[in-house]
Amino acid sequence: MDIAWPKCSSIEDEPRQVPVDAGAPFDRGDVIIRSVDNVDFYFHKLLLSLASSFFSNMFSLPQPGPLEDAADRTKHGLPIIPVTEKSVVLRKLLSFCSPVYDTDVPALENLDIVMSVLDAADKYDMKRVGRFIVKMITAPRFLETEPMRVFAIACRYRSEPETLTAARYMLRFAVWEPAYVSELDFISGSDFQRLVKYHASCGQAMTQLTRLWPMYPLPLLDCKFCRKKGVSRMSLKEYQDSVIEALRIRPSVESLLSPEWIDSMVKRAGSCISCRERAPRKFADYAKELASPVMEIILEVSSCD
Repeated sequence: MDIAWPKCSSIEDEPRQVPVDAGAPFDRGDVIIRSVDNVDFYFHKLLLSLASSFFSNMFSLPQPGPLEDAADRTKHGLPIIPVTEKSVVLRKLLSFCSPVYDTDVPALENLDIVMSVLDAADKYDMKRVGRFIVKMITAPRFLETEPMRVFAIACRYRSEPETLTAARYMLRFAVWEPAYVSELDFISGSDFQRLVKYHASCGQAMTQLTRLWPMYPLPLLDCKFCRKKGVSRMSLKEYQDSVIEALRIRPSVESLLSPEWIDSMVKRAGSCISCRERAPRKFADYAKELASPVMEIILEVSSCD
């Protein structure tokens, strides 16, 4: 039987606007995808069928005949498929359906766009496109600004490598510090519990540093004013205990490079102006030396299962 193309209710409810063409590279094809804001994207049925089982099934059904042509169903003799996505999202989505997207990757400016395109890919059963986009969300520009959103998105789409990458990045925060994000509503309580458990396991594992202390002695200051070697007023054990406690709460070397943490150590350790001026750099250099063993310990906690 003939298929009636799906219509978007929001297009019918709003005042009709004259559709405009999307332009290159969406200016040729054998089907037109019309966005909710009335932008026409010319595309190829074959590419859509390869990318999406949804469209593959649609195109396998009998198509409307020429006598059934209408202004809102065909344009230049090509069938029109109205969809509910806006043109900014549709442009990204169709770009990922192009055979050159893996060398000319469409830009995803922010996680709002990422979520809109992912939702559309999920809606139209574009599994390969969805997997490719999820791999992009661990880019530094996303992780450094919104790590909890990255974790929740990766977790929602069951992408374990990206979930673990985001979980590791979040070790630089105390478990209670990240604020609520709406993407958490789409994952289960057990998913979030995995993150908390992973964070706690990494923090507890930091006690393994005690066996490495002989290889990482506290840096010397050799202060000629207070005539003390090392960081004054602080015993080696006191500093080592402070390091482990800081890493237990935030199991990441970044916590030892925090100006606030270094300043707190300097105030506890410095006994003269000269020590206080040089100690911050010494503490920072020492923390950088610990980066390798700390990461090795974290890698031993292999996943957030």
